[in-house]
Amino acid sequence: MTKRNLIITIILLAIIDALAAAWYVSRRIEASGTSQTFFDQRDSTDIVVEADTVTTASQADLFDEMQHNTYYFIANTPSISGDNSSRYTSIKHVKVRWPRKVNGDGELEQLNKELINKAFGNNQSRMQDARFVYLNKPSFNKPIGEGDYRKLSSAPTIVPVYGNVSQVLVYPYMTSSRLLVMEIDKVEYNGSSNIEDEYFVHYDRQRQRVLSRIDMLTADVDKETKLLKVINKKIDDLNKGRGDNSTLQHALNVPAEICCGNKGVLFHYKAGSISVGSVSILIDYDKMEPFFTEDFKQLLKNNDDFKVYDDNIKPEPINPVRQAAAKPAVAPAVKKEKPAASKYYQSKKNYYKSKPRHTRKRHYNGAKRRSGYHGYSGKRNWSRRRR
Repeated sequence: MTKRNLIITIILLAIIDALAAAWYVSRRIEASGTSQTFFDQRDSTDIVVEADTVTTASQADLFDEMQHNTYYFIANTPSISGDNSSRYTSIKHVKVRWPRKVNGDGELEQLNKELINKAFGNNQSRMQDARFVYLNKPSFNKPIGEGDYRKLSSAPTIVPVYGNVSQVLVYPYMTSSRLLVMEIDKVEYNGSSNIEDEYFVHYDRQRQRVLSRIDMLTADVDKETKLLKVINKKIDDLNKGRGDNSTLQHALNVPAEICCGNKGVLFHYKAGSISVGSVSILIDYDKMEPFFTEDFKQLLKNNDDFKVYDDNIKPEPINPVRQAAAKPAVAPAVKKEKPAASKYYQSKKNYYKSKPRHTRKRHYNGAKRRSGYHGYSGKRNWSRRRR
């Protein structure tokens, strides 16, 4: 057999094998009754189910110590000539307790990115850089040019209309075997009122990824309408125990911000939507199950060991309390005690105290004096006998 014939034979055998493989696959498709192509992968939900059924050891999450940074700014010129209290001022506070390790993993690129975006609104990769960019830009109540203000080393007095205090607080809210929930509070005093907003970041501790709202709640219009009815039913129940002045209004939509807790899901409504202030409506997990995605249902089935943090991280007051300088402590004066008298003197003293006055014997100290008694004339008075 020549070399050419050998090559032709090999090519023919390869074609026959390919045709046989195609015939085998087509027979399998006909037998199963499905139209899945050869190169299609398995459904992602099957992979999620398999991954969720694998039990892995959970490690405690680690966080940095709470850090508090503050910057002060003031306009160079007052708004009203001659009135320094009309200078626009800005105070910016940042309090963070940042995650260091989640379930033993210190590579938290996705979580850091989401927290930085929601907390500081910039695209820095490191928390320290993002915090510096936020703090270094003052928030005045009116536009002020770049060179028309300066930094201060101490807090200025915040005056209505002219003063602004902006604060960002980042800290852990809850953790469980599957979830870490971080809370972000933004509080601003704009010279007339306080504006408060809350944001939440959910992180899958086992799969190391951030969960968005659509990862947890189904994006279905009909189901969202039914969920809104459940929320309003809970609002009606809450109104039964409230007075007329604190009645909550019915919600018009399902809010964007939700928070998974140990008992259910909190739906956070901003101030002015269903009440004067911000309000969170809690819906139990058993009532929320029809509205969860299949992936999130599977996650919650393997979720336990809930822990709600209580770090007590609160916003700073608008005007910081200035404490007077403490005066140095002065030790109380020690009262000097007289030396104790001798036993002889004490007994003698007690003797004279107990003896009647008319029977006391005069005791003279030996000073020189005239003998006898003298009247006003200077003559000796002999009416009394000399002793």
